[in-house]
Amino acid sequence: MAWSALTGPCVALVLLFFGLTSCTPSGPASATCATLEQSRFFGVFSSTSTLHSTPCSWTLQNPDPRRYTVYMKITKPTDSCVPRQIKTFQFDSFIETSRTYLGMESFDEVVKLCDASTTVTYLESTKQFLQIRKVAARNGVEMLEGQNDVNEFKAEFLVVGKRNPSMPACQMLCQWLEKCLSSSTHDYPCGIMNTPCQCWEVPKRKPGSCYKGGVYVEKCLPTSQSAGGRYSNGWAGWGRWSVCSQECDGGVQVRSRACQPEDDVCEGTVEEGRACNPQPCIGKERNRSQGLRAIVGLKRDNADNSNYGVVATQTADSKTDEWSPWSTCSITCGEGWQSRTRICATSSFTTQCTGALRENRPCNNTAVCPVDGAWDEWTPWSLCSSTCGRGYRDRTRICKQPQNGGEPCRGPTRQTKFCNIAVCPVDGSWNEWSTWSPCTASCSNGTMQRIRECNGPSYGGSECHGSWKESATCFLKDCPVDGRWHAWSSWASCSKTCGGGLQQRQRVCEGPFFSGEPCPGEKGEQRRCNEKRCPEPHEICPEQNIGDVVWKKTAAGDMAAVACPADASGVILRRCTLDAVGLASWESPTHTNCVSKNYDNIQMLSREYKSKAQMGQSVDGVAEVISRLRFSSDEGAKYSGDLLAVMEILKNTTEQFKGTRLRLSNADVENYVQTISNLLKEEHRDKWEEAQLMGAHIKEFLRLVEDFVSMIGMQMSGFQDIYEVTENLVLSIHKRPTSTNSNFTFPVKGWRGMLDWVRTSEEKISVSPGFLLFADGNDAFVTGIVLYRNLASILSLQSNTTLLNSKVVTVIVNPTPTLLSTPVEIEFPHLHNGTTNETCLSWDDSETSSLLGSWSARSCRAVPVHSFRTKCVCDSISTFAILARVNFDSIMDKSLLPSVTLIVGCGVSSLTLLLLIIIYVSVWKYIRSERSVILINFCLSIICSNALILIGQTQARNKVVCTLVAALLHFFFLSSFCWVLTEAWQSYMAVTGRLRNRIIRKRFLCLGWGLPALVVAVSVGFTKAKGYGTVNYCWLSLEGGLLYSFVGPAAAVVLSIVVELLRGSAPLGPHLDVCRPGHHRPPLCPLPDPLCRL
Repeated sequence: MAWSALTGPCVALVLLFFGLTSCTPSGPASATCATLEQSRFFGVFSSTSTLHSTPCSWTLQNPDPRRYTVYMKITKPTDSCVPRQIKTFQFDSFIETSRTYLGMESFDEVVKLCDASTTVTYLESTKQFLQIRKVAARNGVEMLEGQNDVNEFKAEFLVVGKRNPSMPACQMLCQWLEKCLSSSTHDYPCGIMNTPCQCWEVPKRKPGSCYKGGVYVEKCLPTSQSAGGRYSNGWAGWGRWSVCSQECDGGVQVRSRACQPEDDVCEGTVEEGRACNPQPCIGKERNRSQGLRAIVGLKRDNADNSNYGVVATQTADSKTDEWSPWSTCSITCGEGWQSRTRICATSSFTTQCTGALRENRPCNNTAVCPVDGAWDEWTPWSLCSSTCGRGYRDRTRICKQPQNGGEPCRGPTRQTKFCNIAVCPVDGSWNEWSTWSPCTASCSNGTMQRIRECNGPSYGGSECHGSWKESATCFLKDCPVDGRWHAWSSWASCSKTCGGGLQQRQRVCEGPFFSGEPCPGEKGEQRRCNEKRCPEPHEICPEQNIGDVVWKKTAAGDMAAVACPADASGVILRRCTLDAVGLASWESPTHTNCVSKNYDNIQMLSREYKSKAQMGQSVDGVAEVISRLRFSSDEGAKYSGDLLAVMEILKNTTEQFKGTRLRLSNADVENYVQTISNLLKEEHRDKWEEAQLMGAHIKEFLRLVEDFVSMIGMQMSGFQDIYEVTENLVLSIHKRPTSTNSNFTFPVKGWRGMLDWVRTSEEKISVSPGFLLFADGNDAFVTGIVLYRNLASILSLQSNTTLLNSKVVTVIVNPTPTLLSTPVEIEFPHLHNGTTNETCLSWDDSETSSLLGSWSARSCRAVPVHSFRTKCVCDSISTFAILARVNFDSIMDKSLLPSVTLIVGCGVSSLTLLLLIIIYVSVWKYIRSERSVILINFCLSIICSNALILIGQTQARNKVVCTLVAALLHFFFLSSFCWVLTEAWQSYMAVTGRLRNRIIRKRFLCLGWGLPALVVAVSVGFTKAKGYGTVNYCWLSLEGGLLYSFVGPAAAVVLSIVVELLRGSAPLGPHLDVCRPGHHRPPLCPLPDPLCRL
């Protein structure tokens, strides 16, 4: 049992001895040379294998400083040693950021590794970490690799529990302590200050403990006892009786007991016997009995014979042999012992022997024995030499001198060990600087660093002052510097404006220096540019001056730009395009990039607030922006860019209210809605059309309204309503819990201040909340409904055959429902009668390929109510309207017929002129002249014009006929003006006497019919008849500048008539004397002579 109790700890120590592991230490060390021992209670290490380079460290971690103490035995190097290269210390923790050891305590004065006066040193550690570090020598010269063995030392460590330490650990620790104290001196105290083991005298027994291996172990199991279960006079209980020595004729059984004295000796016998198997043997020989062995213990200091074993009186039935002679004295000098024995012989006819079989007696030798020197007990340990921090204490003993040639006392008379009865405040102190790190650059300027660690502070000491890291510049040599290209210059202008040219750019090489490599690559490069085909002369819009604005020549497909007027910022854009026949022509200028000064200021302010909100800064003044925007929009927008600026400002403010959680007041909501309404004024229709042509679609406006409703809904509480009515829209916002089942009807006409157009509106919108299914987690929803008064007229479908035949309604639900179990119903009255194929449309931002733009007819169906009302049943939440096809037959029957006034006017004019022609023809032989011919041609042109006007009123929907009628009207109207010019020219020549019938007649015909025909031919050729005829009338279109082809020649004719009349009045003076004979009177009347006379 005793062997098995010691086997487990011993095996554990052997496994710990060979089971060392390495990992990253908790503390500063080299990144590539660091060893950490964890969860180890015994082990050894060698400096050759562990501290093989500089810097290097070995760290032992205490499992729990409150329960364990670490002891270490260090065998010093036998050869030369580099002082202060090996540092030994303990610490609680290490702070990496400040390179500071907390609770650091150095063991250098305890270890003294290079002190050759002792070969072994011991130390005791009570903190979290115990570390041995190898640092560079102070002279900065590292030892060569082959010289590492010179400083070789070994260390053993032992981790011992402070309570109930194991017996193997105590045995080893006691051996270390004995050696440590035996070799201690005043200059070299023992490093083991305290032990949890009893290493010298037997301690007093504690209740419930047992004595094992030199120590009392608490709470151990007691060994098996005798029947009494107790110890008697130092004896343990008797053991079991042995097997009988004889099978018959009487034998002996023996039992023994162990002596475990609490004092010096045990009194009594070790063994005792008794008779057994007394039955006689038949045919067998009896053997001699084994005698009982008895030992009588005597005290060493008292030779009292009263304790000798006494032989009992023998009876006649037994026979006992005589005592043997006394043996020689056990010692040759002084007091010793003599012993004698006897044998007991028994038979079947005798009884058993009684009494002791062995006797001892003291004996005295006359020779004087040498007495060795003997140590007295150690004196108590002295007080610690230091009241705090590491000190030392010692104890002494006196040797009793040897006598009669005895041996002297061996061992020290004084033992010294370190002590530490209290902690002292220790100020932080820096360790030595490490060696400088290698220069960061192999050439040119670099940096090198060195670091140091702070020891402490401990127990309230001051911090280390200064930096733990130091940098310095270093320069090894000049680095070769390769050539480096500077950035490329900007590309030069293209050598050609079109048809493929070249443009070049250059770069400059800096260097190389110090034998570096030159710059790779070329210093210049070129690329082709302006690959597009050069436009032909007819593909270039000519330079055009309109007032103070000059539009320079621009190729077709390009955009020209000029500065906006002084009251706005930005540029005016104008595109040059090719018409159907490939002729370049200017489009109308667009002002989408022109923003008035007042809107520009508000726009810049909103952008500034937006940037502040994005950076997380507080924003004040958003309400002021909305207020200023409302009053500016009340005054109207001068440019289409103003509308886009207003939309951007509203978008920025909406994002700010969403991001910063600012709350809108009632006045802010009113200003916001009124600003949106101002965007839809009738006077802004042409600006919206211009904005849409340049890509700014109305979808941004609708998305802006949806975001505004969502923002308002976030700030509303449950069962709250907002209702806003303006000149161009009605807005209704409701917030309800998701459990609400009441329907929403719109518009509500009982509100105070209701406008007439809202009061007379017949739209009906019904949304049932019970049909809206929301995702889990939503306890309320917001419903917004917007009715636009004139948005339908702004939205263009790019078609002459269809139109939006209702107001536009937007339905918004936030959060967006996951399912609409029952459709939304909207009843629209028609804006125009006489339409067909009413189709319900919904707005879809994702729709791009449809001919309807972003309108889609997939989620709605139309339910006719009667001829002028249609109900839309839609399966989605969106913006809705009705699309209808124009019924041209009904329009032709009503609106395309000429009016009575036009018919009467043209008819009377044509009949009068026809009557005049008839009169002229009837009296032609009397009035035949050039002037009569001019008058008849003039009347014919007017009659033809009247007829074409009446025809054009009925052919407006027939594109081919309408185009032809418009071209003929252009010709006959110009012809009428030209014939008036011809008459004025004829009158001038008649007054001046230069009239020649044949020649002049041909010129008159060319002027009256040829010139108009030439103008019309050129106009049709350049425009490809584009602009001749519109949807509503067969005349020149007011767009594209075609009307100037009539207004220009007509104005020129009028101006020429005035000039001819002024020139013709000058020569009349000499001919006014009609009484003078021989003078010929020229015809002054513009009409022919017969008519003049009349």
